[in-house]
Amino acid sequence: MTVQSFGFFLGFLVFQSFGQHGRELITSELALRLLSSLSEEKSIPNVDLSSLNNILEKIVLKVVPMENLNGRKRVEAGDLCERRNGRGVDLNRNWSVDWGKKEKDYDPHEENPGTAPFSEPETQIMRKLSKSFDPHIWVTVHSGMEALFMPYDHKNTTPDGLATHVMKSMLNDVNRLHCKDRCLVGSGGGSVGYLAHGTATDYMYDVMKVPMAFTFEIYGDKEASMKDCFRMFNPVDRTTFNRVVNDWSAAFFTIFKMGPHWMDLVHFNSSKLESIDEYLEGYLIERSSRYGKRMEVLDLGMQEIRTYFRLFLLSSVLLMFMFCSRISKSKYATIRPIVSAVSL
Repeated sequence: MTVQSFGFFLGFLVFQSFGQHGRELITSELALRLLSSLSEEKSIPNVDLSSLNNILEKIVLKVVPMENLNGRKRVEAGDLCERRNGRGVDLNRNWSVDWGKKEKDYDPHEENPGTAPFSEPETQIMRKLSKSFDPHIWVTVHSGMEALFMPYDHKNTTPDGLATHVMKSMLNDVNRLHCKDRCLVGSGGGSVGYLAHGTATDYMYDVMKVPMAFTFEIYGDKEASMKDCFRMFNPVDRTTFNRVVNDWSAAFFTIFKMGPHWMDLVHFNSSKLESIDEYLEGYLIERSSRYGKRMEVLDLGMQEIRTYFRLFLLSSVLLMFMFCSRISKSKYATIRPIVSAVSL
């Protein structure tokens, strides 16, 4: 799903994925609450929705509310500890960066990386979406603990350079404003207690060159038994559920609002932002990414616009044909009597 305002400027691009692991049900619930808030169907406590239109004029938001549908179905059928997809593959181990490496504590039931990078249809679709959308910020949302992670997952380090300091500053702001400083902040590999190979966030940062790539862990019950997976990963009472989805929706509003400012700090070239007219030009859109490469993007969210455009072209051609035919007949009717008179 793509959320954008049809204003004059196509600005800041944010790509969010929820429900990558089947058992983490709360993440897709957060996606639904966020989308409901953006459509003004529901309000978020302590969030001024009067500024919503101003925020949407500056961003384009692409949301995948449930990445792992078949894994979700398994959980809903009673396998409450299942995190993999319908083919038994962990989608967050199926990306290409450092794919297939196994740690000493590797558990094939938990971390099966698949037969090859992008062997699964879900990761293939997500890769295609990321290439076409070319976001400035990537966030994949999980549960099991409360944490704000940046690259890297596959090693106990963070990237070099200014971008690291900006990402960490951003996460510290979100932690202070919305997590009450409860959340762990740092690299996934250096904070979570184990290394993860073949993850989406490392691919987005290293391969897709997304300037700011994150993994958010939005909930975890430390008191839950290891056998009680539902409680480990999901709130079990209404009060906690509402707190989680409201707090993290507010956190995302902060990201939407402050994202362009954070990007300025990493010397983001705002001249590469495009007008909405340029974005809509033709039914097959060609645009220059912020890295100068050319790419053709078939934006599925604009199928209706393209259909109307084709109908408009077809109707224009038909009208032109009818007009020319009428002119031709009119000329012939005028000339025929003259020819007959000459014959006589």
